[in-house]
Amino acid sequence: MSKFLIYLVVLLAIKFSNSCEPPDCDRLDCGTCGNACCSLEFLLQPDPNTLNIMLSSLLQNSGPDNHYTFVSSSDLRPYNISCNFILQGIHTTLVKKYNDTLNFAIFPETSQKYFQSRMRAFSISQIGGAYCDDGQNYKNLIYLIKNLNIEYIENHVAGCQPPPRR
Repeated sequence: MSKFLIYLVVLLAIKFSNSCEPPDCDRLDCGTCGNACCSLEFLLQPDPNTLNIMLSSLLQNSGPDNHYTFVSSSDLRPYNISCNFILQGIHTTLVKKYNDTLNFAIFPETSQKYFQSRMRAFSISQIGGAYCDDGQNYKNLIYLIKNLNIEYIENHVAGCQPPPRR
């Protein structure tokens, strides 16, 4: 009986030390990209330049949980391609201090009157063998977007499946 309790305590400790801190941890991924990952696309109200400035600033100021790091931002407009800006950041998880890489590509949105930008957002666990992420990669992305305090429409691309509709 005591071995069972010890085993149970160890399992629970592992579970809670590796888990995503709610809210927004309901979209876990298990190995979509070899490792755990999440790919989303957003329609957002600001124009691409303003969105790039807003997102860069949020990352440069450590994000809403003080665990984000700004890596780089590039202006691709001089190259006359469809993407205007690319950004990269890192998020360090709250519980175990693992790092996840974040990539963003910002495009002008011409098919909508209200939304002026379309952004592809991607998060992948950096640690080899992070097969399941307990929803952390989704949270990395949506937490930033929500803290821009702008209207958006979210579309799932890959990994981090939305929960089934009821």
